[in-house]
Amino acid sequence: EIKDSISISTNTSNKPSKEQIMNQTFKLHSKGNISEAVKYYQYFINQGFNDHRVLSNYGIILKNHGKLKEAELSLRKAIELNPIFADAHYNLGNILRDLGKLKDAEISLRKAIEIKPNFAEAHSNLGNILRDLGKLKEAELSTRKAIELKPDLADAHSNLGSILRDLGNLEEAELSTRKAIELKPDLADA
Repeated sequence: EIKDSISISTNTSNKPSKEQIMNQTFKLHSKGNISEAVKYYQYFINQGFNDHRVLSNYGIILKNHGKLKEAELSLRKAIELNPIFADAHYNLGNILRDLGKLKDAEISLRKAIEIKPNFAEAHSNLGNILRDLGKLKEAELSTRKAIELKPDLADAHSNLGSILRDLGNLEEAELSTRKAIELKPDLADA
């Protein structure tokens, strides 16, 4: 029986290479072994290795553990290392929204979309932020763009339903909400 091991063996030295650490970390993270992935991410960062993907992924884990300020810092470092990494801008925007920094969140999500125009989830989340800011018409346009790009994005249909309800378009709001539930039945429980 072969198991994933925390130790990394190399033929050339006692110290694992940057690539070996990253590959092992991403593998652990993708398999859902978050506690071990965190150890690797921290080791990687403590060794002074700078990689935007590591900092971005680590930021997401920090966010999921309620450490929003630390998550924000990690994602800002990722963006500093790679200013055109759309995922980092997107994740930073979501964290800033959770921190109540809606204007900054809007800027981050717009930057993600500028870098990656077909980023449906970014359009959808920008719609949420615009709704929070009271910009309902812009929110509707952004959310419709998300649906145009990814018609099976249930959260976007749900968000559009909420926006349309706020705009007083109740019939279309109901249709959007029904479509969201059709795509993702557990939304009915929310």
